Amino acid sequence: MPSFDYDLAIIGAGSAGLTAARLTRFFAKRVALIDKERLGGDCLNYGCVPSKALIKASRVAYEAATAQRWGLPAQHLPRGLAAVNARVHHAITEIGKLDDAGVLAELGVDVLLGGATFRDPHTLRVRDRDITAKFVLIASGSRPVVPDIEGLTEVGYLTNEDVFDLTQLPGRLAVIGGGPIGVELAQALHRLGSTVTVLQRGRHLIPRDDADMIEVLERQFADEGIDVRLATRPTVARREGADIVLSSDPHELRVDAILCAIGRVPNVETLGLDAAGVTVNDRGITVNDRLQTSQSHIYAVGDVTGGPAFTHYAGHQAAHAVRNIFVPIKAAFSPGHLPWVTFTDPEIAHVGRTEAEVQAAGDIYDVIRFPYSHNERAVTDAEPAGLMKFLIDGKRRFIGVHIAGNCAGEMINEMTLAMNNDLTVDAIIGSIHAYPTYSFAIPTALYDYALTQNPSTAAKIGRFLSRLT
Repeated sequence: MPSFDYDLAIIGAGSAGLTAARLTRFFAKRVALIDKERLGGDCLNYGCVPSKALIKASRVAYEAATAQRWGLPAQHLPRGLAAVNARVHHAITEIGKLDDAGVLAELGVDVLLGGATFRDPHTLRVRDRDITAKFVLIASGSRPVVPDIEGLTEVGYLTNEDVFDLTQLPGRLAVIGGGPIGVELAQALHRLGSTVTVLQRGRHLIPRDDADMIEVLERQFADEGIDVRLATRPTVARREGADIVLSSDPHELRVDAILCAIGRVPNVETLGLDAAGVTVNDRGITVNDRLQTSQSHIYAVGDVTGGPAFTHYAGHQAAHAVRNIFVPIKAAFSPGHLPWVTFTDPEIAHVGRTEAEVQAAGDIYDVIRFPYSHNERAVTDAEPAGLMKFLIDGKRRFIGVHIAGNCAGEMINEMTLAMNNDLTVDAIIGSIHAYPTYSFAIPTALYDYALTQNPSTAAKIGRFLSRLT
């Protein structure tokens, strides 16, 4: 049997790589965790962590400016990004300590910085030396797509990889892309003082979400004065004096900076996959249902496979891949229902199918809509903007849940658990929820449906027997 330096070499130290490294040590295997320059990946350094820290600062500014909602005088805070982004980087540092090289070394993980390139299917070049591994897990992530706009490179642009390094707030900002990253940063920077215009090539913002949730967000953007231009695709960028001019025939937009947020592309170019015999397509590395690539000892997970680009999804995949690597009986990856959240204000949370998808499939369903203005905690918090929406099948199970409103991201986890365990409406209303919480509105929203609109057999029997008393 050949001898290897490591049982598993992991390329990429983001959410997936860190999860895989820790689990590999649970199996008491030798593991190398490799990244180009820093641990934490896109989520820690350029994505989830900094964006949520920025969003929090922007919400504080917005709440101060709209403090009359709570009977307090409005306060317009000084505008600027230097102190805000300094605090953003403090959050990155603090969270990074949870998985830094020292912590991992204590667990027995060898951290190697400098990137990795395959020399052959079992050999990787890391900086100036080669290492060998019995198994390899590729978790190299993705990077922002740069739109094909003539002159964009010359005038300059921002992405999520450098916007958190700004010390000066752009006076006028164009955000190209109305997906989750685009709308989150657009609202945050607008609330901090930029005049923001969102250019979205589609007919709606966040187009993968349910239409009712999209309407809530688009209404909020309009109320805040964020300029949203739908069905718009800029084609040319040029400088005129201090202005950047974006042309989308026949209109022009003059701004001080451009933020690109139109999607992600997998990081595969520098990996030397040809030398490893690993197959790649336009979406990324192809894997089977066990997360194996075209080489059975090489696995790939997360953004690099072209699947859903979520930190929680990548981590879940990584845990499953390590389980398949070291447990002889392989299992197909079956993640169940995947929740996702767009962290705007209001938050937009989603699990399962949208109403349009259910209708397109021709499935029979019931729908419940419950406005946030009926959510008692939302009323006390002066956060009445929002909507809860439940799609229910003939067996009283949830086939889609959509929430637009404060704490939507926290509430969607309960509904994900319910869907992944085939819980019914009756199971939800039969479980006591603490009051007054936002999630107390979930059984409240379902109560009338369960007992009046579509009562269960048990409810019907109970109602019949009540006539005998």
